[in-house]
Amino acid sequence: GEMRMQSQRMRQIVEDLLTLSRLETREALPDEEVAMVPLLETLRREAEALSRGRHRITVDAGSEARLRGSIHHLHSAFSNLVSNAVRYTPSGGEIVIGWRLAADGGAIFSVRDSGLGISAEHLSRLTERFYRVSSSRSRESGGTGLGLSIVKHVLNLHQSRLVIESEPGRGSTFSCVMEASHVLPPESDGISRAEAPAG
Repeated sequence: GEMRMQSQRMRQIVEDLLTLSRLETREALPDEEVAMVPLLETLRREAEALSRGRHRITVDAGSEARLRGSIHHLHSAFSNLVSNAVRYTPSGGEIVIGWRLAADGGAIFSVRDSGLGISAEHLSRLTERFYRVSSSRSRESGGTGLGLSIVKHVLNLHQSRLVIESEPGRGSTFSCVMEASHVLPPESDGISRAEAPAG
């Protein structure tokens, strides 16, 4: 069982390294219309499946605005943040998946948790490859140490950025700040969209 678990972990690390390598060599991603409301529901279902009833998971959608970008890569990045929140939030905690417009015409996708929180000295380094806040906690969670690097690169290719707010004992909020040029108004009849993957 231990050998199987380690081999699966190594395979996941290789897959994440390949994903990072592909992202680093790309100059652009597909330009699709991404319907955020269905994607939020998909992310919630994925989080509930991973949580297995251990957390209270909700969606706070303050807007029906859509995004321009790659549905595959955005789903991957957002899902990474959601799964991290589930892994690092103790049983009984709360996770809120948010989506709202920003004052400058952009939009913000966020994942807020009531987890352990992260000390200030770690925040600027979280998107580095293999950076660990706590090696024992990372081993227990099954993470590869590459997820936030992938998120950062996906957002860079969407001319967007990751903002991390956290305090020990008070949880964390990971926000994807999307530029106004990538935000579309809510869908009206007759406009096609890229559907969120089935969850």
